[in-house]
Amino acid sequence: MSMNFIRTLGSGLIATALLAGTAFADPSLWHIEDEDSDIYIFGTVHILRPGLDWQSEEIMEAFESADTVYFEAPVNDPEQAASMRSALLMNAANPAGVTLSSLVSEDTWARIERFAPRAGLSAAQLETVRPWLASVTLGVGFIQAAGYDPNSGVESTLWPLASEAGKTLAYFETVEEQVGFFANLPPEIELELLEQTVSDLEAGPDQLDSLVTAWANGDQSTIDNVMNAQMRADAPHVHDVIIVQRNERWAEEIEDMLAGSGTIFIAVGSGHLPGEQGVISLLRDRGITVAGP
Repeated sequence: MSMNFIRTLGSGLIATALLAGTAFADPSLWHIEDEDSDIYIFGTVHILRPGLDWQSEEIMEAFESADTVYFEAPVNDPEQAASMRSALLMNAANPAGVTLSSLVSEDTWARIERFAPRAGLSAAQLETVRPWLASVTLGVGFIQAAGYDPNSGVESTLWPLASEAGKTLAYFETVEEQVGFFANLPPEIELELLEQTVSDLEAGPDQLDSLVTAWANGDQSTIDNVMNAQMRADAPHVHDVIIVQRNERWAEEIEDMLAGSGTIFIAVGSGHLPGEQGVISLLRDRGITVAGP
């Protein structure tokens, strides 16, 4: 299971509007420069319906000019597949004798029983897995059952292009670290994540339609509201670990990149970029001039 799927929980759900009308997207691109550096920052969506044209001339020219391409983690690298499976398996199961239904409220379990078939699962199949993995499995299954294809996601497109072009591939995190963000959550926060996921699924297509329109139009305020606002309000500890702490580390690394030289293209989940706690604002707070919305 690709760790890109995990990111769909906070920064990558794309909706039915893609096939209903929006065939071309013009997502935002940011640019930082000094006398010897060019850094482009692009907010991605990790899983899309096939057929959406998001590869604008501006985005692809920036990508092609880059010597180095940064992604969140090497989840699209076939050589990392074994490490990914190992990290997942080590952190997947509840302790012996502990079931998922025993950890959640009766209401939450009833909702899981209702949503699991829509994700191509039964609730019984989730009984042995930890809450964080149940969150991922439900979220991914739900959108894949609706026709979304991880092979059409932005990273699934850009990583092979960068590799084939001989660009330097770099990453903010390892696959083990990405699993750890979820697997190392305190038990009560892990359950909070599952509750948030079930609530997101209940919001259904309306929330997804809002997100795809915002991403296609480069509407950062709406992206932040759809992707982060509810998590900030209802699951603040999850938001801090999954979004805020990582944004702060990435902003520091990007500032370090600017001290070097060359052209770098950064592709990370679009939910990490907008808002006061987003990477773009954090860079600007550091006194860095960032061109873009």
